Amino acid sequence: MPFPNADYTYVALNNQPIYLQLCLDQSYHPEGFYTFPSDEFMKNEILLSKKLALSGNRVHIKVEVPRKLYWADKLGLLIMADTPNFWGEPVPEAKADWEYCLRQQVERDYNHPSIFAWVNFNETWGLFTKQDGKRKYLPETQEWVRDMYHLTKSLDPSRLVEDQSACNNDHVESDINSWHAYKRGWVWDETIAEYDTKTFPGSTFNYINGNKQNGVPMMNSECGNVWGYEGSAGDCDYTWDYHIMMNAFRQHPKCCGWLYTEHHDVINEWNGYVKYDRTEKIDGLSELVPGMTIADFQSQYYIAPQCYLFTTPEGGQTIQLPIYASFMTAKNPGALTLTTQLVGWDELGNFHEFDANQLSVPFEPYLSKTVATAPVAIPQQKGLYLLRMVLANDKGTVLHRNFTTFRVNRGQDAKVDNARILTFSPASFTAQEWSVKQLSVFNGLKENGFGNGYFEYQLQLPADVDPANLASASLIFEASSKQPFGKDIQDGTAIEGDYMLGKGTFDPCKSPNSYAMTDNVTWSSAVKVTVNGVEAATLTLNDDPADHRGILSWGSQPNVNRLAEAGSYGQLLRAELPLSAFHKGEPLVIRFTVPADVNNGMGGLALYGKDFGRYPLDPTLVLQNK
Repeated sequence: MPFPNADYTYVALNNQPIYLQLCLDQSYHPEGFYTFPSDEFMKNEILLSKKLALSGNRVHIKVEVPRKLYWADKLGLLIMADTPNFWGEPVPEAKADWEYCLRQQVERDYNHPSIFAWVNFNETWGLFTKQDGKRKYLPETQEWVRDMYHLTKSLDPSRLVEDQSACNNDHVESDINSWHAYKRGWVWDETIAEYDTKTFPGSTFNYINGNKQNGVPMMNSECGNVWGYEGSAGDCDYTWDYHIMMNAFRQHPKCCGWLYTEHHDVINEWNGYVKYDRTEKIDGLSELVPGMTIADFQSQYYIAPQCYLFTTPEGGQTIQLPIYASFMTAKNPGALTLTTQLVGWDELGNFHEFDANQLSVPFEPYLSKTVATAPVAIPQQKGLYLLRMVLANDKGTVLHRNFTTFRVNRGQDAKVDNARILTFSPASFTAQEWSVKQLSVFNGLKENGFGNGYFEYQLQLPADVDPANLASASLIFEASSKQPFGKDIQDGTAIEGDYMLGKGTFDPCKSPNSYAMTDNVTWSSAVKVTVNGVEAATLTLNDDPADHRGILSWGSQPNVNRLAEAGSYGQLLRAELPLSAFHKGEPLVIRFTVPADVNNGMGGLALYGKDFGRYPLDPTLVLQNK
């Protein structure tokens, strides 16, 4: 149906346009592959999508179990239903087998109201013919696909039908102008904009052999970062790229929806909302904006800052930030107020909250436009700051949460009254020894030691610092344990073969881009801090996490198709140094040691610098005078 006040169309539900927010559901699980262990398990699969505020699932390359479709019917979750493809060429036997499956599937599942679309083929799988050493989607195969589209329409005139879920710009005839894209976060806006620009009746874009668009709804039917990085993203924090992607989709309303890959991790893709065994992944969003969850990115009422997720303004300037509203509903929530508040950490790790501002946001059904400009006063002091955005109605109900981040590198240095501050980079160690290996990230923005061992640093006290006049000496630093992942330890089992064909290793952290996203399984360690051989403290390192809280680690990634420990971060730690170890005119030798008896000798240590991790600081000495 026509989208209100626009020249493009949307899929309709109950005669109202619906913004489709879906995920790919491949249904695999570790207990039975395709055979679900219980009715409760199937119900929970549907409830997970509901909890995420999704509108539906695309059941991928399988005919779903009727009982699971029952739960989708009962709980109110839409389903796009794939007909399984064949992998070989479109020979008569393959075509006949596929058509038999289609007919039986439609006949059996016709009465499930949750199904709103049939998807005949996927990504031209099984439709290529090899000729002259090349794969070709032949005109005669295209016409057979068109015939199958019409066959499906004749079997079920009540539902939408896709000739295929396309990734090669090769639709023939379809009720949905779908497309696939696996991209890195920073290219999503331009990717969606291309489909925006090239989508109109009569356009041949995304169609093949002279076939043309006819005004059907345009939507993404697979998206994410899983294959957006060379060799796959592996197990990494999916939420950073997801955040950027959702902001971009909501600012391009011609695209009537998206379909994230995927519902849960599978054996060769580790970018699910939950893990393969359905245990949770920890995204850290609620620590950045209280109450925020991944479901905020699926809100019907959405506020998007019109800037990149990580920017580097100069300290002291005021930014006029445009605010985009995407209201994909006609339901009036009442008077709306957007509260914005800047918060953040300075280069000593101190947390600051600044005054909040409020903006009135007018509600209009299906509103998609810039509605306000929020002034943001960037602090003078160097640090990492977030602009929190909370949209609520006049009853106090929070409808949406979002944020963007600012790294102030050009500003005032941290100061402490009557104190000297000395910093040193993690890369400036003068000695190191580790039982497994040592590894630098981005030329020392982060330093890793695997197993047990130490990093040692030598600092010269300024000539005007007299240890006899010191009241205290504190060392502030960010550190985590360091788990040795498959990609870090070369043991002869490097990835070989094609993941998509089930070959090679299935270690989710063999991918060079991986850094295991935070979950409920922790990796512990401990670090002993000594000064000139005198012990200052032994501190517990709880885990080696990576999620949305690792803002600086994400912000330091270059705009290329490889990742380096993206999203990783540590704990903010403080050790009081014994003044008895300080001697005038002599250097300080600071050593960070992981003892051999920690985590079976494998605890490891990661030290973070001011542009990597969670906190904007290098290891820092605060020398407080008397």
